Formats: sequence, structure tokens, C-alpha cells
Amino acid sequence: MTGVLREDRGYATVVSVGIIIALVSLAGVVAVATTLVVATHRAQMAADLAAVAGAGARAYGHPACTAAGETAVLNQAQLVDCAVSGPDVTVTVSVTGRSAEAKAGPL
Repeated sequence: MTGVLREDRGYATVVSVGIIIALVSLAGVVAVATTLVVATHRAQMAADLAAVAGAGARAYGHPACTAAGETAVLNQAQLVDCAVSGPDVTVTVSVTGRSAEAKAGPL
């Protein structure tokens, strides 16, 4: 009985191509995950800064949400929501599809 394959020339090429495809796929997954993590951190940073700016503006008698919105834009974020409850300012911002919330109070 003879085997279907009489030679195994080219086997290393097929294995090499498979390994390269696996590595490129893994690199793609890592790149996407890294992008999401960076966007999440940028959103949280922008939310924290916007909330502090809003609380600072409120402490000096200026509109809190206006200051929070301007600070969010300066940090390349979009102000999604801003709420003032007593002395506290709560903001939600969005960066590249990721959102974060922060709250700041009296200084």
C-alpha cells in the first residue's frame, strides 16, 4: 500500500505560512486591544479634568457645564452629559467611542 503523498517537499513552506498568519492575526488582536485601552484611559482623563474644571468654575460663580465642555473639547473629547448637584459636578465624556464618568466637588 502506497501513501497518497510520496514526497513532503514544500511542507516547511506551508507550516511557515500558517505560523505567519497566526502571528499577524495575534498582532491585529493586540493592536485592537491596545487601541481600546488607550481610548478608555483618554476618556477617563478627559472626564476627570472636565469635572475638576466644572467644579472650579462653579466655585468662582461661573457656569460649571460650560467650563467642563470647553475642557473636554481641549482634551479631544465630547461632553455627553453634565449634571450639577449642589456643589458637585458630574460629567460624562466620550473619546473614540469609549465613555467615562467623573465627579468633582468643592475645592
